[in-house]
Amino acid sequence: MDASWLRALLGRRLRLALADGTYSGRLRHVDASSKAVVLHEVEDLENKQQLPGVKMFFGYEIQNLVILDDLPAASANEQANDGNGERSKLEGATPRKVFGEKHSPEYEKLEYEDLEYIIIDQFHEMFGPAIFHIKQQNVIGVALKGINVCRFGKLCWMQISTKYQIYCFDIFLLGAATFRNGLKMILEDSNILKVIHNCRLVSDCLYHQYQVDLTNVFDTQVADVMQFYKETGGLLPSCVSTLEECLVRHLSLSRTKIRSLQHCACALKVNPKVWSCRPPPQRLLQSAGMEVMLLLSLRTVLMDKLMMDFTTQVDNYMSMYRNIPNISFGYAEISSLELPYELMELTVIQKLRREDALKKYRTDEDGLLVRPYPHFENKPKERIINIDDIPELEITKTSREDGIEVQNE
Repeated sequence: MDASWLRALLGRRLRLALADGTYSGRLRHVDASSKAVVLHEVEDLENKQQLPGVKMFFGYEIQNLVILDDLPAASANEQANDGNGERSKLEGATPRKVFGEKHSPEYEKLEYEDLEYIIIDQFHEMFGPAIFHIKQQNVIGVALKGINVCRFGKLCWMQISTKYQIYCFDIFLLGAATFRNGLKMILEDSNILKVIHNCRLVSDCLYHQYQVDLTNVFDTQVADVMQFYKETGGLLPSCVSTLEECLVRHLSLSRTKIRSLQHCACALKVNPKVWSCRPPPQRLLQSAGMEVMLLLSLRTVLMDKLMMDFTTQVDNYMSMYRNIPNISFGYAEISSLELPYELMELTVIQKLRREDALKKYRTDEDGLLVRPYPHFENKPKERIINIDDIPELEITKTSREDGIEVQNE
């Protein structure tokens, strides 16, 4: 049997005659190296019994093959080219590159049509090198796709992005063995930071279905709320943000990439079980790959925003004594543990930020701030913690009593 000819039959129903029986099922996957075929909706024709799950039949076992349904040739070719053509190209080229080799151009500058990814749907050849490469990383992006992903749902895909590569693990095909053979070790490794958007259902699904205790997670949805809390001087938003909203708000995502990310949501509305379709639609996987890739950039931007007050205050700290003229310096009390006035400014800055936020955002019945969709949001210039930015609070005499009075206000 020719593997390329079999790929043209993906999605069609076949009858296989083996030495020990006859089976029918719908063709899901073809392994080019061993010429093995994977069928789902399998039926044992001799015993008239429906078999659960998927079954693999090796090429040397198959004595005869008959096509049972009569799909138009154009439709079969379209299905084969939709996802498996891309997989064939990657199986023939990408896995043989050195894992970790930097691609050009950088992923952050790619549109989804140019995005490269590696589909892992078998345990030999690509699975081991992929796990080895991911294990060497300090930070990875993680996303799950499936049917109602939770403890009761069906996990179909897990996307993992590193700095130089995107992997799509076919959990629907490989099953729990994917986690036993390496993914569990990675997801529970406290030395690898996992960047996830809304880890609640992800953690629930992995823990209850695959006994994976997710560890060391940076949740971009939580980080977005924390950044808003800091920006508004301690006020909370009325709701959390979707990944798309976070990417637009913090990465200024282009309209092309926004449309790409919306493709997944549109496909789910048409077919809620679209992630279980095999072969997978190429554009759907490209969109999912784009999401998990951008998680790494999103985490970097959010970390910078969350640390802005700290870094600014450290800059103020460094110049506190350094910029005092010699004649005024005298003998500084280096060992003094009193809270410097510069740090007391934090309460004043928070008050000013709250005032700005209440002017900018409307509030709901619970007193929470309602954020508009980031496309239509004119983001205000965030107040930076710097004494020079608050002329009305400039001081001529610093004392502990003055600092306490400002704090009480």
